[in-house]
Amino acid sequence: MISFVSGLLSLAVYLLDTTLGYDFARSAAPDDVVFNVFVTFSSLVTAFRTAHALTRYTDAAAYLHQLSACWFDSASTLISFCRYSAVSTEQTQSFQHTLVRLISLMSALALDDLQGSSEEEIGHRFEVLAPDDLDESTQEAILNAEHKVEFVFQMLQQLVVDSMQTGVMSIAPPILTRSFQDMAQGMLTYHEAKKLACVPLPFAYALVTITILICQTLFVPWMLALYTRGAWSAFFYTFIGTFLTCFLNGVAETLSNPFKKEARTLEASKVQCDLNQQLTQLVQQATLPTAAMGSRLSFEKFRPSKRARRSSFHTWRKTKVNHSAAEED
Repeated sequence: MISFVSGLLSLAVYLLDTTLGYDFARSAAPDDVVFNVFVTFSSLVTAFRTAHALTRYTDAAAYLHQLSACWFDSASTLISFCRYSAVSTEQTQSFQHTLVRLISLMSALALDDLQGSSEEEIGHRFEVLAPDDLDESTQEAILNAEHKVEFVFQMLQQLVVDSMQTGVMSIAPPILTRSFQDMAQGMLTYHEAKKLACVPLPFAYALVTITILICQTLFVPWMLALYTRGAWSAFFYTFIGTFLTCFLNGVAETLSNPFKKEARTLEASKVQCDLNQQLTQLVQQATLPTAAMGSRLSFEKFRPSKRARRSSFHTWRKTKVNHSAAEED
């Protein structure tokens, strides 16, 4: 809208100054040197604003995937440590299911806090793995907590410590510290990402940027009306120049919080869905036997000097599918 008004202003100045012969634009327009300095300065401000927004976006993308990786690594390590649990299978599975539900809930709460949208705003919707399966006291405590992410994080640590006492975790304490380090790294990443969601551009700099854009909208029509060779040329060049500058500033403004849905950049809800699928796969994989070599392999015939058999993943999968189909027939 601003660029269209600026283009109409340039068109009107050209018609009045050149076509109707009023000849007033040159006396009202700023000096060429002053205008060139102003355009250079506004271009540098716009470029810095855009580069700042792009840096925030790339950092947010890195934090988003790093956060998901930390939660998955924590869950994978803790479930692996239950491999030779000293308690019953039912107690071990209860711990594992509680663990993945709390991690899924904590991830969703962290991402929802990062996008910073209220209930009235339309934001990302994050899926959680069966939170209703948790006991009522746990659910009420989480809902009533003021800092929900930190509250669930503490619940996770207490769950792990209790599992050490009950015998669910039959692993050496020095090795178990790896899981606490993974969870701590996830919490650190979450707070690192909060600086992008909670710390906006300084108000003074934003005010200067808006002021420069307004001045450019007023100055450019006068100068282009003098140096273009037609009325439509004056309108077109003014419209394009003003539109590009305002567009870049608008893009930078939407990226002030890259985690928001209105930014249309990061698919935080998809990352949460992928994490839920990974956690579900972890629980299913916990009961599978340990990976081993096939019985057809002959270790006596294997020579390190010879190349081992190699196959692409797609070829291997196609062979297994065909073999399974042949067995069903």
